[in-house]
Amino acid sequence: MHSSKLCLILFFALMVTDTFGQKKDDFVMQEHMRYSREKKFNTWSISAGYGPMIMYTDITSYTLFPNERWNFAPMVKVTKYLNPAFAFDFQLMGGNMYGSNVGYYFEGNLIDYTISNVGIINQMLSTPGPVKDKWNFYYKIGFGATAFRSKLYHSSNDSLVMVRDFSGDSLDTRYVVHGYDLYNPDKKITRERALLIPVGIGVLYRINRSFDIGLEMTMRFSLLDKFDNILAGATNDSYWYTNLNISYKIGKKNKRHKRWTYRGYEFNIFGVKKKYPLEDEVAALEKNIKQYEANRPVKTDSVFIVHNLKKIYSTHLVYSVYFSTGGTKVDKEDLVYIAEAAIQLMKNKKWRADIYGFSDDTGPADKNMEISRKRAEAVKDILVHDLGISEERLRLIPKGETELLSPTDKLSPRGLNMVNRRVDIVIRKY
Repeated sequence: MHSSKLCLILFFALMVTDTFGQKKDDFVMQEHMRYSREKKFNTWSISAGYGPMIMYTDITSYTLFPNERWNFAPMVKVTKYLNPAFAFDFQLMGGNMYGSNVGYYFEGNLIDYTISNVGIINQMLSTPGPVKDKWNFYYKIGFGATAFRSKLYHSSNDSLVMVRDFSGDSLDTRYVVHGYDLYNPDKKITRERALLIPVGIGVLYRINRSFDIGLEMTMRFSLLDKFDNILAGATNDSYWYTNLNISYKIGKKNKRHKRWTYRGYEFNIFGVKKKYPLEDEVAALEKNIKQYEANRPVKTDSVFIVHNLKKIYSTHLVYSVYFSTGGTKVDKEDLVYIAEAAIQLMKNKKWRADIYGFSDDTGPADKNMEISRKRAEAVKDILVHDLGISEERLRLIPKGETELLSPTDKLSPRGLNMVNRRVDIVIRKY
């Protein structure tokens, strides 16, 4: 673990020294560096890397970094550059999984394979090209799958958890495992599979015409909630993978690789020559305006909901539940948001929650205050009686029609009244 940290420190030191330690006039562009569709460039590379894989599941006890066991994983990937700004890569990665929480821990391993779109950020700026002819910064987003095996253990005696430990059925002899026989956990069977979406950023440093080194960080969001064998969570499992890698650029050594070329102003980010830049910009602006006008209520709603709640409560741990006109009953679809708040409270025993109830401004103010109180109580009852949260950790704050998130006297009320008919569960880190 210490050697991996040292490698990361040295890499960042190299980046800072090289980027800021040169004078601006040290670099002179040569013709073979300039991108053109008529020129031939190398476009393929193969990379190998190694780094930490951090799990985020229902029974991990940490918020960001592991507080006990670190797992590291190798990876290989093949990358194809379509033009200086865009590429796609195929990546294969595998490593061990581990997570623990009160009473339980899980162990396992996974193999994932992903295909991602890669965008070179500095090729999209006003001066497109590598930074100092040495650095490329990129983002990536893709699609893939994970094949995994895992087992759930009791922390007290390291014994495997059985289904009957949860169900109470003494005749049930199945074990809580994935990728192993349910009745014989030592026998491997077909791995469980889950689809995933990788999203990440990275940086590349050009060593010479043959080799580059890089640092890449990706969050891999699974579409299932099975890695830890706990299926009661409100969010799907995910993991954060960071690797330090070295890549070999495939091709003739007398040719420059396409990712290290400079895209001139006459080419767009897709490597296609622009005929009338100003005309394209005007057309793009008109298209954006039309889209905005067609979707104005939805866009306005999103701005209020996503940004204003964080600003109002000074925290991102806000879970909102919405109600019908005059309604005080929680829809089944909204139970997932209440469960997300409950998981935060279960993982952090000292945290508390304020439950704010709101109504729209339709009807008398005293009636709206009573409706907002009943809505807050409905959410509280689910947290206490269904999810086991102590009542002492919850505080009810009915607001009625005061402090409207979306004032309907200024905005279209049809799409915005629902925003005001809500309960906000605000987690406080006391």
